[in-house]
Amino acid sequence: MLPEKTYKTGGAGANVVIIGRPNVGKSTLYNRLSGSRKALVHHAPGTTRDRNESLITWEGKHFTIVDTGGWEEAGSSISGAVRKQMLTALEGATIVLMIVDGKNGFHPIDAEIALLLRKEHKKTLVAVNKIDTVRDEPKANDFYRLGFDTVIPVSGTHGTNTGELLDIIAANLPDEASELPQIYDDSIRVVLVGKPNVGKSSLLNALAKEERVIVNEKPGTTREAVDIILQRPDQNFVLVDTPGLHRRHKITDEMEYLATLSAHNAIERADVGVLIIDALQGIGETEARISELILKNHRGCLIAVNKWDAVEQREDAVRAMREQLENKLPFLWWAKLIFISAKTGQRTERILDEVKAVYAQYTRMAPPDELTELIRTAIHRRPLSRRGKTLRLVSVQQTGTRAPYFVCNVNRTDIIHFSYRRYLENIIRERFGFEGTPIVLRFKSGNPAGKKK
Repeated sequence: MLPEKTYKTGGAGANVVIIGRPNVGKSTLYNRLSGSRKALVHHAPGTTRDRNESLITWEGKHFTIVDTGGWEEAGSSISGAVRKQMLTALEGATIVLMIVDGKNGFHPIDAEIALLLRKEHKKTLVAVNKIDTVRDEPKANDFYRLGFDTVIPVSGTHGTNTGELLDIIAANLPDEASELPQIYDDSIRVVLVGKPNVGKSSLLNALAKEERVIVNEKPGTTREAVDIILQRPDQNFVLVDTPGLHRRHKITDEMEYLATLSAHNAIERADVGVLIIDALQGIGETEARISELILKNHRGCLIAVNKWDAVEQREDAVRAMREQLENKLPFLWWAKLIFISAKTGQRTERILDEVKAVYAQYTRMAPPDELTELIRTAIHRRPLSRRGKTLRLVSVQQTGTRAPYFVCNVNRTDIIHFSYRRYLENIIRERFGFEGTPIVLRFKSGNPAGKKK
């Protein structure tokens, strides 16, 4: 029996929180420091709305760097939610990295943020961004007026002084940061994908047991893939909330294109994809396209039908949804399925257990001797012949996991067709399971050990 489920979000150990007003280059600098392209970078203010996290190791110190949305004057419900996210991140900050714009100079909102940080008594380093040349470096001196001891000119775009900035961060971290949090070694990466407004962010907040991402009825509230670290006694996870994917002809501007690219990249980096379907809207072109991405990248898959509380009273609800899945997502026939309501919490507690089960199959190795006997027997029971040539198995082995990868060495590969490949795949699944994960079955000609003399 598993221990009582307790959850903790955010990186274990030291946290360095990036804060600043919109469009000062926070996400560009975040990407530069973390060595990734996880944060969406666009010249429109307010591109980042949620918190994004990455582990950095520098000079023997390990810390989580947290990117936040831009602090601006309160106005819309979105800007208010962004402020709330930022204040929550500040609570767990070991160091605050305040980003200001050296190109456009001092702004009154910079002073407002600095006042807040002094009241919070947080160790604060000021990075003056967009200092792209040596002759621009004196512009950084103007920001000493904010009242902090450390002010360093940097360029997130060109990487200027970012190494020195990391040196300063490492020097100001406590000794405990020298120990690498184990969470990063054994986390399962889970990406939540679906079309806009199907409840991805609501589900992530339900799993994290706190409001980690902004939920709003307006589609497109999430603009980039957001990584959230989630600790549980039995397993650690990195949950990735993604922007809603639109149908191809509805990608109308550069921002939507970049958001779509961000979602694609998140799927590539994941172990398991949770495909969220709106029970009221059913399955359409977007879900089919996402299923293709999951399959193309060989990712494990759990299909979560959300808003189930709105349709479960219908007598044929389960049958109708299964028929939709069979007809419209035929290539995900092996995926696990769960009916949930992120709004009411219905079955959301089971999501991570199901993901863990999928991951176990995703990384499973079949016993070699049993695998060989299974395939040899399957071919014997259903012989395959063409033009007088009969398929004969030379050897079979599982050469990898994530997803399980099998190589069959046979005498003839040209007579193997799709239905026979599917037959052998079904035989493997019947014996070993592999529920929730694709399996890759490749055929090669000849003896891998070499020809006999």
